[in-house]
Amino acid sequence: GQPQTAWAGPQQTHGASRAAEIPVAVPAEIPQQMRMGGALQKSGFVQSDHGRSGEGWEIVGEDSQILVARLAAGGELMAEPGGLLTKASTTHPSVNMGGLSTGFKRCCCAEESCFRIIWKAQQPDIVSVTPYFPAKVLPIDLSKHSGLFVKKKAWVASLGRDTEFGVEPAPSCATACCAGQGCFLTSIKGKDMSFLSIGGTVVEKTLADGEQLVLEQSSLVAWAPTVRLDVIRTGNCCTMCCGGQGLFQARVTGPGLVIIQSMSFEKARQAYMQAALGQKPSQSGGIGMPKAECHAQTESPRQVNSNDETGVPVHCTAQRGTLPLSGVQFMF
Repeated sequence: GQPQTAWAGPQQTHGASRAAEIPVAVPAEIPQQMRMGGALQKSGFVQSDHGRSGEGWEIVGEDSQILVARLAAGGELMAEPGGLLTKASTTHPSVNMGGLSTGFKRCCCAEESCFRIIWKAQQPDIVSVTPYFPAKVLPIDLSKHSGLFVKKKAWVASLGRDTEFGVEPAPSCATACCAGQGCFLTSIKGKDMSFLSIGGTVVEKTLADGEQLVLEQSSLVAWAPTVRLDVIRTGNCCTMCCGGQGLFQARVTGPGLVIIQSMSFEKARQAYMQAALGQKPSQSGGIGMPKAECHAQTESPRQVNSNDETGVPVHCTAQRGTLPLSGVQFMF
């Protein structure tokens, strides 16, 4: 069928603001080739389909999606710093920490920004934001949940400023070190719509009481407070060393909702870096990855790999944090 269209808000024309209807293609339903297979569905999973639009918001695009918020006069959108795509000149930002203690906990313990940006419209306006990496946007109606734990940096934005953020220690040392969520867990709760960034295909499952699910650590996006998170060994010593899944895997135990993504930022980053370095896919497992650092090498010519434009030998070594290009360090 024909795609539906949605109003994309006012535009600036010759210095004057006027409302214009811009048709944006929005699929009416998930295409047949993108629907979940029967085997996965029989195991209790469902493909997350929380809609592409709602009251005051719309998600645009297929892969690297955009969150479009339609703000009334005085309306607000709270978002992570650095996510703005477009806004009108009459929409002004302000910085909010949500409380000094909460802000520092988010920054020091949960590896999140201690600030949130509040975009407030002085007149009806459109504000659009994007995730921090090429990802889709998943809407979550927090009024239907008694809070959720979310993966670090997964939160993108919320309508209004009433969403509350919490930071809690991981339930055990093993979970803190090996579950892929860090030593502290980030939680959100409230009554507004919130939006999370996800990579690839997203599926969810409501676990029964005592039901367990083992998964790759970086694929877990959000889970209910009633769900217990811990880790288990991948297998025997041979499997742990050579199975390509690392030493540990995450395990969640119901009851409650879990939301899972198929292509996390960590997986994508590892694949991109290995391709850039000409390496074969890693068989070491885990969510860490080697990166490369290039530096001038003048003392040992036998270690030289290439020369930069000035003729100074350049030696590349595997390290974390940089990508080689003509002897210059590029942070990734």
